[in-house]
Amino acid sequence: MAEHAADSIGEGRLDLVPMIDCIKLLLLFFILTTRFTVMDQAIASLLPPSGQAQPTRVEAANPPRQIMLSLYPEGFQPSDYRDQMLALKQHGAGGEVLANAQLRIGGDEPLHISGTILSGRGDGAALLHEMERIHDYVYWALREREIAGAPERREQEPVVIQCFSGLSWKFALIAYDAVRAYEADRTGLQLATDPTQWALVRTIDFAPPQVRNIRANQLGEELYDVINRK
Repeated sequence: MAEHAADSIGEGRLDLVPMIDCIKLLLLFFILTTRFTVMDQAIASLLPPSGQAQPTRVEAANPPRQIMLSLYPEGFQPSDYRDQMLALKQHGAGGEVLANAQLRIGGDEPLHISGTILSGRGDGAALLHEMERIHDYVYWALREREIAGAPERREQEPVVIQCFSGLSWKFALIAYDAVRAYEADRTGLQLATDPTQWALVRTIDFAPPQVRNIRANQLGEELYDVINRK
């Protein structure tokens, strides 16, 4: 008479025969039903006979080309930015502490911009002359970087305006207007000044700014990045 399973468990003995039968049946099922697909065979044919894959050379993707337009304060060094700012504030510098700026496109020589004149504190002739200087600088810098033979304006390299967070954003907006004026000269006033048509002209973007009122040391790091960005 066969021994009951409950009696075996009560005596501390387990009947492993059913579990072994199940394992054998599963193994038999997988052995008989396994089939190598065409894809598996194709992969196997690509592997080297030694079983070790040979390293393949991966070409580095070229970064997207763009024209950087950088704006940063004049006369400030990234490593001494914190100390320079503290010295100006201790001496009670009135108005905007960072009144003047440098405008640079790519690796060109920077252009001095007077924030005092742009704020309208001078006469109208001085303001007009300052705006003309900025527009001329942007015009000739972009003209030298024109892609010859491009059938459409949108195929020209995009312009990215990066303005130091410590500066007033009026500098970035004036630079933006100068780039738009250049596009208007190249394509016609209606196409370049109509926002609904901007998908047909060169892309103009603003680089994401740093968070305002962050520590002076972090602003120094940002200033270094803006100054050395080509």
